[in-house]
Amino acid sequence: MKNSGAPTKWEETSVQDVLTSREAESILKVSRDTLNRYCMNGIIPYSRPTKGKRYFLKSDILNHISKNTFSASKHNRY
Repeated sequence: MKNSGAPTKWEETSVQDVLTSREAESILKVSRDTLNRYCMNGIIPYSRPTKGKRYFLKSDILNHISKNTFSASKHNRY
């Protein structure tokens, strides 16, 4: 498959918008095992450029939080 020449979202990202696993764990308030499970199940996208550490886009982490958080007031029937 040929590259269309269009930059990927990783190529358009500044260093400040890339998180390490520990930073992602801290923002998500999850353990290392939970973050690994999210990655293996395709729940959160990541990049592993050196076949070692995983890196995450801050926008992907914040998007995951916004999609998986609910407001108690919306669901409060009392």
